[in-house]
Amino acid sequence: MTCVFTVCTAQQYPFAQQLGNSLPVGVLFKIGLVKGNLKAENTVAVEEIVIPDFDQMQARYNDDALVAACKPFFAHYFLSQPGVEQVIYFDVTTQLFGDLQLITTQLATADIILTPQLRWPMGKVTYGDEKQFLNTGLYNAGFVALQKSQNTLAFLEWWQARLTDRAFFDLCHGMYHDQLWLNFVPVYFEKVKVVKNEGWNVGLHNLHERVIGTKGENWWVNNQTPLLFFNFRECLYQSKNGTDILQKSGTNQLVNSYLKSIKLDKSSAPVFSLYQQLNPVVAAWKRWLKQKLLYIIEQINYFPIYH
Repeated sequence: MTCVFTVCTAQQYPFAQQLGNSLPVGVLFKIGLVKGNLKAENTVAVEEIVIPDFDQMQARYNDDALVAACKPFFAHYFLSQPGVEQVIYFDVTTQLFGDLQLITTQLATADIILTPQLRWPMGKVTYGDEKQFLNTGLYNAGFVALQKSQNTLAFLEWWQARLTDRAFFDLCHGMYHDQLWLNFVPVYFEKVKVVKNEGWNVGLHNLHERVIGTKGENWWVNNQTPLLFFNFRECLYQSKNGTDILQKSGTNQLVNSYLKSIKLDKSSAPVFSLYQQLNPVVAAWKRWLKQKLLYIIEQINYFPIYH
């Protein structure tokens, strides 16, 4: 049996509902809840699973980091349930558009399935180049599929150990939640499959190389590959670069349809956004102070050492 799951806070539950609605009827779907009180039939509160250092994790992490850090613990928990042989994790902001069996059949020859952030070499553009993905990871943690095996359990235990205290958003110290750690997985573990299908795990991170359109009632990628699942996470926040990418990739209609389906609109306050973390709103006095301190540092750096 296959268990599809996501991990979120109670505030993010409407997104989880939309993910569940996009799954085939009868599929076992579970929601790992790390924060907030919510009584729903398919939710599992973090208190119900064994995370030895959860109190410390809760104290050290913000909501985004805590959700990411708990992911391998929930994966292990669901994979340990009677009859479950496979688990598929989707980010809470994901929607399935195709046949889930396209994923489960891949697990017949793999223990761990990942998808890359990029499919093709990326030239330098206004919003960055390939090196930005060296900071955040080669594989996207918005999707992971696992087949039960000793190899998989070893992977989850390894991931758990690192995310217990190293799941911060801190690019300068080599940390980007749970995602950057995935760089090691194809090296450390066996039977790892990297699926490069352009219809898998589409999102803002790879829309620069993909164009979304329709054929009949179905969504297609680059007019040749059926869209299997799309992660709307970074499409929920309006920025100039993000808006440009959505427009050029033809994705606005898809995003607007998703927002409508969860009764949100683009003027709503975003629940989460990597763009906000990279470009936080800073008070004017803090910007002034930062400029002054940078000026002082610059003077120290360039002061002749022999004076």
